[in-house]
Amino acid sequence: MVDRKTWLLVAGFVWLGAAHAGAQGTAGDPVQPLEQSLKLLDAAGRIHAIEPQSGEVARVFVFLSGECPVCRACLPELNRLAEAWSEQSPGQVVLRGVWADTTTTPSQIARFAKDTVLRFPILVDRDGELARRFQPTHFPEAFVLDGAGRIVYRGRIDDTFREVGRRRPQATETNLADAVAAVTSGRPVVIPRTEPVGCPYETLSASSGSRQPVTFARHVAPILYANCTICHREGEVGPFPLAGYADAAKRAGQIARVTQLRLMPPWMPAETHGEFEGQRTLTSRQIAILQAWAEGDRAEGDATDLPPAPQFVSGWRLGEPDLILEMPIAFELRADGPDIYQNFVIPIDIPHDKLVAAVDFVPGNPRIVHHSLLFLDIWKAARRLDAKTPEPGYSSFGDPGFLPSGGIGGWSLGKTPMRLPNGMGRYLKKGSDLVMQIHYHPSGKRETDRSKVGVYFADQGQKVVADIWAATFTHNIPAGEKNYRVTAKYVLPNDVQVFGIVPHMHLVGRSIKALATFPDGTQRSLIEIPRWDFNWQDDYRFARPFKLPKGTRLDVEAFYDNSAGNPANPSHPPQPVTWGEETTNEMLYCFFLVTADNPRDLIPILTDVLTRELIGRNSVPKRK
Repeated sequence: MVDRKTWLLVAGFVWLGAAHAGAQGTAGDPVQPLEQSLKLLDAAGRIHAIEPQSGEVARVFVFLSGECPVCRACLPELNRLAEAWSEQSPGQVVLRGVWADTTTTPSQIARFAKDTVLRFPILVDRDGELARRFQPTHFPEAFVLDGAGRIVYRGRIDDTFREVGRRRPQATETNLADAVAAVTSGRPVVIPRTEPVGCPYETLSASSGSRQPVTFARHVAPILYANCTICHREGEVGPFPLAGYADAAKRAGQIARVTQLRLMPPWMPAETHGEFEGQRTLTSRQIAILQAWAEGDRAEGDATDLPPAPQFVSGWRLGEPDLILEMPIAFELRADGPDIYQNFVIPIDIPHDKLVAAVDFVPGNPRIVHHSLLFLDIWKAARRLDAKTPEPGYSSFGDPGFLPSGGIGGWSLGKTPMRLPNGMGRYLKKGSDLVMQIHYHPSGKRETDRSKVGVYFADQGQKVVADIWAATFTHNIPAGEKNYRVTAKYVLPNDVQVFGIVPHMHLVGRSIKALATFPDGTQRSLIEIPRWDFNWQDDYRFARPFKLPKGTRLDVEAFYDNSAGNPANPSHPPQPVTWGEETTNEMLYCFFLVTADNPRDLIPILTDVLTRELIGRNSVPKRK
C-alpha cells in the first residue's frame, strides 16, 4: 500500500510552470529560421518573445508594408483569420505582422495600424532581424512555423491576386488558412510553398544599415525597451531605470560590459538550449550595437525613430484569481546586509482538494523582492518553525526548512504566468498551508513588503502533474578544491511526459547539466548551465513537452568551486563542504515536472523518489 504522505507528493515538490504541447506539422524540407530567441516591440509598445520553439501549435508571420496596395487589400482577410484563430484555437495559433520597410518610423507604423483597424500586432523590426532570418521576397508574404520552429509554409495568403493589378472577385484557394489547418490537426502541409504576389521586398540591406550612425532612438532603445526595461524602471527591482535616453547614455559603458559578459539579461542556461520558454538573451548583433554606441558619441538620434514606450500589464495577468493568498502582516527588511530567504506561512481555506492550474505572484514591494517559491505543507511543520521566531515568518536557506508535501509554482523577474494545458494541475490537499519563501535583497533603506499570490484552479478529474527528482547526498568537497565533481541519476520505472526542469545547488556550485539516455541508447541534452549563480536560479519550462519512456536514465553532473577564488564562497578561508541545508552546505538536485497518461502511474515513481530522499537524508552524518 502507498501511504497517505506519498500520495500527497503527486502535488509536486517545487515551483515549475508548463507549456502547451503543440502538434508537429511537416512539409517538404522544413527550415528553422529562429535559431535564437529575439524580443521585439509591436506598434503599441507590447513586447513579443520570438523563440525557436513554442507552445503555440502554429505561428504565422506576414511581412507587410503600408505602401503596397496588395498589402492593404489583404488586411481584411488577415483580420478575419486572426479573429477566427483566436476564437477557434485560443493560444494555439498566433498571427503577427512584420513591418518590412525599415525606413518607416514607429509612429508611422502605429498610425497605419490604427487607421486600418488591425486586429493583430505589427512587430516593429527596425533592424531587419526577422527579414534576415526569413528572407522574404515580397510583401505581403506569409510564413507558418510549427511549434518546433520549422517553416512549414511560405507564400501567398490566398489567390485573390494571381498577379499585380489583377484581382479576383473572390479567392478560390485559401493557402495560408489551409496550411494552418493542417498544422493544428497534425497533418503535413500539402502545398508547402506558393509564389507570393505583391511588391518586391526592397529595403535597406543589413550592410547599408550597419554604416548608419548608431543612435539611441533607432538602434539602442528597441533593444533596451524589449529586454531590459521590464526590470529597470521606476518601482521595480533594477537598481536604476532604463526608460529613456539620459538613463541609458550615462550607463552605456556598463550596459555594454554586462551584456558582452552575458550577465544581463539574467539567463543561466547555455544558448544552445533554445527549447525553453521565456529565454532572456540578446543576439550577438544586439550586443555589438550596444558596444558600438557606448564606444561612439552615444548619439540620441531623431525623436521620430524612437519606438513607443513598452507597455506592461498591471494587476492580475490571468484575470481574477479563484483564490488570493496574502502575507498575514507586512515584513520589515533592514537597510543593508546580506540577502535573506524568509518563509511566510499562509493557511489555505478550500472546501475540498483542488488542482492548481496556475499562480500569479504579485510582489508587494518590487524594489526588494527578487523571487518567490511557493511550497505546500500538510503537516504544519512550517507553523512550528514560524512559532520559534518573533518576526513574521522564519529564515532558511536553500529550501523551506522541512520536506514539503508539494508546491504550486513560483515567480521570478520577467516571468509570465501560464496555465498548465488541458485541465492539468498540481494537487492541493484541503487543510494545507502555503509556505511563501521570498528572496529579499536590501535596498539601502528600511523597507516593508506584503506580497500576495493569485491561485487559479483546474477542473477536477483531469491529469495531475508532479515533480520527480534526481539527487545525491555524498558531498564532501575539500577546502580549496576548484573543480569537484558530483553526479546523480534516476531511472524511470514508468512512461512520463516532461514539462520542465529545475537544477538546484548552493553557493559553491560552478556548473550543472542534465542528460536523458533513452532505452534505445539515444540521448537528449535536457539542460546545461556552464556558469551557475545561486541568485539567478529559475525554473525552465520546455516550449514543447516530450515523452520520456520507461527505462530512461536521467543523469545529472555538477562541478563545485570551493576555492578562495570563488567570489560566492561563503567561507573565508574556504572550509570543507558537505551536504546540508545551511548557507555553508551544498546540495545537488534536479527536479523534473512530469505527468502520466494514468495518474496512478506516478505513484510508484513518487514512492521511489521519496524513499530515496529519506534514505539519502538519513545517511548524512549528523553534526555534533
